[in-house]
Amino acid sequence: MKKKLFAIVLVILCCALLASLLVGCNDLGEKVGQVTITIECKTILDNMDKVEQGLLDNNIIPEDGVILKKTTATIYEKDNVYTLLKRVCKQNKIHLDYDYEAVFQTYYIKAINHIYEMSVGESSGWMYFINGMEADKGASLYKLKGGEDILFAYTVVVGDLK
Repeated sequence: MKKKLFAIVLVILCCALLASLLVGCNDLGEKVGQVTITIECKTILDNMDKVEQGLLDNNIIPEDGVILKKTTATIYEKDNVYTLLKRVCKQNKIHLDYDYEAVFQTYYIKAINHIYEMSVGESSGWMYFINGMEADKGASLYKLKGGEDILFAYTVVVGDLK
């Protein structure tokens, strides 16, 4: 009788532990809303003569310049643009490379879809926009509230995304 009771209690504890682990998997908190996110490299299409040969050889640049069409994503209490981008890229199997910049206390996006900064000239790289406005802070410093329209876009020369 004691062994059966012990076994039942053990099974219940294991189930409770498993359930708490599954519920606690999201360390970003509760759902708070949705946003849209798009990833584009359309400016490259007008600058194909400047593109690193490896990008051309491996057919990395989409014909229409769209890496991720406008997608609706759920956001959580602790989400920021960086955590959202990282999650969306993982879900869509899009390569993402980044570094933490301690001086600025934010993440710097080095590459999306194997398209790196300076892959299309010395001033090329990734920028992001919120509701059509260029962001004024690093991606991990912009906390999401819900309803934002986020665009990650590759710039080749200063001013080409205006």
